[in-house]
Amino acid sequence: DVTTQQQKIVSSNLASTKFIAGLFWSSSTGLHRRCAATIVANNVLLTSASCALDKYPNLAFGPGQWVVVTSGDSRFTQNLTASAVQPSAVKSVDIDQCANLATITLTTPLVLSDTIKPILMNTAQVPPTAMLNTYNTSNPYGSPFLALTQGNQQQCETMKPQFAQDKFICTQPVQGQFITSDYLGGDPIIGFSVQGATPVAVLVGITGQFYSTLVNAQNGGINDPTAFRFSALVGSRVSQIASTAGVDALTLTSANPLG
Repeated sequence: DVTTQQQKIVSSNLASTKFIAGLFWSSSTGLHRRCAATIVANNVLLTSASCALDKYPNLAFGPGQWVVVTSGDSRFTQNLTASAVQPSAVKSVDIDQCANLATITLTTPLVLSDTIKPILMNTAQVPPTAMLNTYNTSNPYGSPFLALTQGNQQQCETMKPQFAQDKFICTQPVQGQFITSDYLGGDPIIGFSVQGATPVAVLVGITGQFYSTLVNAQNGGINDPTAFRFSALVGSRVSQIASTAGVDALTLTSANPLG
C-alpha cells in the first residue's frame, strides 16, 4: 500500500532530515538563524527569496554574512555562538524574487555522510491528489511534519492570478497555522516519487508567502489562520540549479510520477 509506505517514510526516513540545513546570519554578535535551506547538491542549497534578503538581519544583528549550519539540532537553534558549530561559508546567493526562490552556493562543498545528504528534486507533474508534506523548521520538535493539501484552482487564481503558469503551487491552510512566525517560508515541500516497491522522498517545492484578504497578514504583521500559501515549484528551475552546481541535471532530479 503506497499510502502506508509513504507514512512510514514520513515517520522514519524524513525524521532524520538529512537534507535540511539552517541559513544563519553571522555577525559580531554570533550566529542568528533566518530559516531552513534544503541541500540539493554538495555545494548548492535552496530557500525562499524572502528568507535570503539580507536587509533585516543586517539591521537587526549588524554587518555580517550568510553561513550554513548542517549539524544536528544546531540547524534549528535560533541563536548560536560562533564557537558552537563549524558553519559552511556561503559564496553567493542568487535571489529570484519573482519565483520567491534563492539558490545558495557554498564556498567549499559539503562532505556528505549518513547525516548530511541532498534530496532529489522532482521534475514530474504534481497532481492535485499528490501526498505532500512540509517540515516546520521554525518549530522542529514534537510533530513538525505537516500534511499539505492543494487549494481549489479558482480560489487560488482569485488570490494570485496565473499562479500555475508562474510555476507556483497553492496550498490550503494547515492546522494551527500561525503565519506571524512563518511568513518567510523557506521550508522544503516533500512529495513521494513512485519508484519500484518503495516510494522515494523528493523535493517538490520551497514554502513561500501567504496570500490573505487581511491587511498586513502577508508580511507577518498579523495572523490569518485561513490564508493560502503560494510556494515555488523547483522542477522548472532545475537547469539553472544544476548549472550553478556544475553537474548534470539528471543527477539531481527524479522524473518518476508522484504518488
